[in-house]
Formats: sequence, C-alpha cells, structure tokens
Amino acid sequence: MRNKILSGILCSVLTLMFTLCIVPCSSVNCEYTVDEVSDLIGGIVDYKLGQYGAGSIEEWLGGAAADGAGTTSDWYVIALSQDGHHELSAYERSLLSYIEHNNAISPTTREKYALALCASGSTNSYISDILDTSIGEQGIMSWIYGLHVLNNGYTCSRFTADSVTDTLLSLQYPDGGWALFGEYGDIDVTAMTIQALAPHCGSSRVAEAVDRGIDFLSQRQKDNGGYESFGTANPESTAQVLTALSALGIDCRYDDRFIKNGNDLIDGIAAFRLPDGSFSHTLGGSSNETATVQSFYSLIAFRRMTEGKSPLLVLDNRREPVPPQPAENHTREQNNSTAPHHEEGTAQTAAASKTTTPQKTSSAAKITASSSTVSTVSSLTSKSGKSVSTAADTKISVSSGTKALTGTVQASSAQKSEKLQKRGSYKTPVIIIIIGSAAVIALIIFILGKRNYKNFIFLVVAAGAAIAVVLLTDISSPEEYYSGEQKHKENAIGTVTMEIRCDTIAGKSDSEHIPADGVILQPTAFDIEAGDTVFDILTEAAQTYGIQMENKGSSGSAHGMVYIAGINYIYEYDFGDLSGWVYHVNGITPSRSCGDYELSDGDKIEWLYTCELGHDLDEVYEK
Repeated sequence: MRNKILSGILCSVLTLMFTLCIVPCSSVNCEYTVDEVSDLIGGIVDYKLGQYGAGSIEEWLGGAAADGAGTTSDWYVIALSQDGHHELSAYERSLLSYIEHNNAISPTTREKYALALCASGSTNSYISDILDTSIGEQGIMSWIYGLHVLNNGYTCSRFTADSVTDTLLSLQYPDGGWALFGEYGDIDVTAMTIQALAPHCGSSRVAEAVDRGIDFLSQRQKDNGGYESFGTANPESTAQVLTALSALGIDCRYDDRFIKNGNDLIDGIAAFRLPDGSFSHTLGGSSNETATVQSFYSLIAFRRMTEGKSPLLVLDNRREPVPPQPAENHTREQNNSTAPHHEEGTAQTAAASKTTTPQKTSSAAKITASSSTVSTVSSLTSKSGKSVSTAADTKISVSSGTKALTGTVQASSAQKSEKLQKRGSYKTPVIIIIIGSAAVIALIIFILGKRNYKNFIFLVVAAGAAIAVVLLTDISSPEEYYSGEQKHKENAIGTVTMEIRCDTIAGKSDSEHIPADGVILQPTAFDIEAGDTVFDILTEAAQTYGIQMENKGSSGSAHGMVYIAGINYIYEYDFGDLSGWVYHVNGITPSRSCGDYELSDGDKIEWLYTCELGHDLDEVYEK
C-alpha cells in the first residue's frame, strides 16, 4: 500500500515537472536583458558610423548628421540627444540654415524641426513661432506633433497642452484606436497618439482613453510579438508601440497584454535585424532606413524607461523657451471645442515608412503645365548607393499637363536619333586606345629590359579585362539616355498604360515641378516583355520623357526591393512625415515592391503622390 502511495506521489511530481518544462513561461522565454537591447542599439550606431566613415558618434553628429539636418538625420539626432549626446551645436546651426533656405510647407514637418531644435538645445524662437500656424493645420498628426512641442514647455497664443489633449481625446474611435480618418483605429497612429498623451495621464479622462488605446494595441499584436500594417509584418509599427509603452512606464517584457506566444515587442523588432546591424522593412528584405531609425529610437525609449527617465520626446536637452512673437494680422479664430479639419494632405513610414508607404516604406516612392522645365538627365550614384537622376534644364512650353510635352519630345526624336547615329559608337575607339596603350607599355617594358614573359602575360590579361568592361557596359550621355523615343520591343507580349499624378498637392506649393492640374505624365502606352516590372516601365518613362526619378535598389536586386524616393523633384516627406509616392495596378495597391511586380498585357499603372499614407487616395489593398 505504501509503495502505491509513493508511486502516486512520484508520478504526480514527474507530471508537474514535465508540464512546467513544456508550457511556455512568458516571463522567462521572451525576456531581453537591457544589455541585449543595448547591443541592438550599438549595432545600429556601428552601421551608421560605417555608412559615413565616422570614427565616433561625436564625429558623426558634427559631420554627416549635421549635413543631413532637415532631411535625413533629424530622428537620429533626437534619439542620440535622449541617449546622452548633447553636443549638437553643429547640427543646430545646420538645421537653422536649412530652415532659412527651404520653405517647410507641411505643418508636421515644421513641428518636427521644432522638436529637433529643442533636442539640440536650441533657444531659437522658431520653436514657438511655428506653433500657431502648425498645430491642427494638417489633421491628427499635426495635433500629435504639436502636443509634443507643448509638452516640452513651449507655448503659443492659440493652443495649450490641455486644449490639444482634449482635441486628441475627441478623435478616439469606438474601437479604442486613433487614425488619420475612416472608421477604425490604426496601429501606428494610435501608438503615436499615446506617446503624446502619456505626460497627461494624471488626468482620469486621459488615463481612461489611453487604457482603451492600450487594449486596442494589445488585441492586434501578432504571435511573433510584432505587428502588421497594410497586411505586411514590419518593425516600424512595433517600434511605435514600444515607444508608446515605454512613455507610459510599461515594460513590455513583463506585461502579459503584450506577450503573445512567448514573444514580446522586442522580439517583434529584433526579427528584422540584419547582420550589418541595420533593419529591414520586411522579413528577409534588404536594409531600410525608415525601419532602422524607428527601431533605433524605440529601443532608446525602452532603455530610458528601464532607467526611470522621461518619455522619448520629453527632451532632456530642452532649454528655457523663448516667448513667442505676437502674431500679426491674426484673422483665424481659435476653436478647440470641435475636431480638427482633416485637410487633404495630412501628414511616412514608415515611412516609413514602409513598403506600402513612405514611413512605412511604400511600394512607393517620390513638367509642369504652362511653361514648364523638362530636364535632360544623366544617371549618377550617390555615396549612399542611391541611383539618382540629375538634370540640365531645357525649357519646353507646355500648355496642359504632358500632352504638349509628349508631342514636343516625339517631334524632336527623329533629329536626336539622326544626330546620335552620326556620333557612332564610343566602344570601337576606346578599344583601339586600350590596345594601343598596351602595345606602348609592352614596348617600354621591352626597352627597359624587363622581358620576363610574366610581365607580358599580365599586360595582356589587364588589356583583355579592360576591353571586356567596355564591351559589357553601356555609358550613355544625357542626350542618349533620354532620347525621347519609346523602346521598340521585338518580343513584346502586350502593352500597359501608365500615368503619374500628384493631385493631392496641386495648388499647395509654388514649386515649378508641381503641375497646376497635378498631371506629370498623362496615361501613356508602353510595350512590355515577359518579366517587365512596374519599376522597369517607370524607368522607361523617365528615360523617354525626361522625368527625374530617384530610387534605391533595382528589379534585379535581392528580393526585387526598389524604393522610389522622388519623381519630378517631388520627394517623400516634402508634404509631411506621411507623404511619398505609391503605385496602383488596376486600381489596387500591391503589397509588393514595384521592382517585384511583374506586369501583364492590359495592366493600368498609376503612380500617385500621397500625403496621408495612402488614405487620401481611397486605396484598395492587395489581398
């Protein structure tokens, strides 16, 4: 009897031990240490230092980061300022110079510059001066960024931190989230709203709204610990949630609401880390700048939380605010009791990002009527490896959109073709020069008595390699590259049409590159061969019609990842942090890069500029 009792106890103990071994214990399995998070941060720093050839963070901040003020480095500088790097005078000077010489049309961009100046320790009055004309002027994002500036002690005549907070609370959706517009909350916008509201959670109304937002985010977290946006798993959305939780003092490693299948938010971000320390936008993708910088500052926000420091955007380096100048000719009345007007053009993401959006790297990307400038363009490569098209301007009078432009280009194409034929091929004379040079060098070697046969073999190999390079490459002048002639494709499998428009920003800028009617290229037919992608046809259109285009990657690159940063000198972020180029095929927004989307006969391609992550285009997403 006693043996049976002992056997029963032993079986029970073994069963319990076995159960504990196989049941995931979230507090053990998913935990990242602060040192491991610091390693992720350090990897990004090393990646950026290597990218710019800097020997230290200080050298980077005083050099490349300062040079990129207003364009590429602002979020890195804000994050590094919050990580203890406060000598940012070179960056401050550079950003003030950039602001002086460039008109920041987007209210959210002006607010971002104000935050960056605040992070650099600036006391310039710009920080306060822009608030009256920026807060609430571009939808919810301008309320969010405006509140961040107010949270740092700055004031303006039209708004207070409390009034902006009330407006944001009024914009919360029934599901607990926030979004640019529509009926349902958005992960990124909800997280960004919570970041701005975090310092005000002492109010029961704010705390209740934030709790509902946290529940919304918890419910939408995936089993890998991360999030999806527009149907695509990405680190940027997860980074925004991590930044929000850190602002609230919530440690995602130990909060069961944000541990799914043993994975937390840091797992969701770390899955996108590449061997060089940077981050990709999609699993298995190439390095993406938006994914990298958002992962960077979210991890710094997390580390600050573990050290008991303030939220990421309550800035340590802020200085005593300069009182704002009284507004002149003040004609607009303040109205804080109603929700803001969502202009067409609300400020990524991912920018960016994202492969479907600029802050959310879009598949996307970044002539004018009446006396426009059409450019003759040559292809260059920047230090960062971007393929950039630059232009020497040639004036062409255009009456409406690109109709007249197309006719003008086609009218001159015969003359161009004849001229190019007269010039002949550059390859033959170059090969003759190589052979002649090799012969001269061989003669000199012979005269000097260096007659070892190895010297002559090496010379022949070197000359052969040079000739092979000439034969296998094509160097085109701007005139040759942009010939104005559509390619005739002998193996064409059909035709597609493509148009390029920027209706969302027409009339919002005096830039000569934005047509009055928003049409950069009217619907135009192009032959396609098997395997041609959306990027291939965009490139062909740029070559044919002299349209400037700037991109990273190509159709033949790993994973077909191509990012279009600008078209016709209109770039991502020009009209807010959520602005950039996206493409549609047959009215659908694909979830693939434009370099990965192979075309079929009859397809209709549209390149469109968005100011609101595509929401201002009534997009229908690929399933």
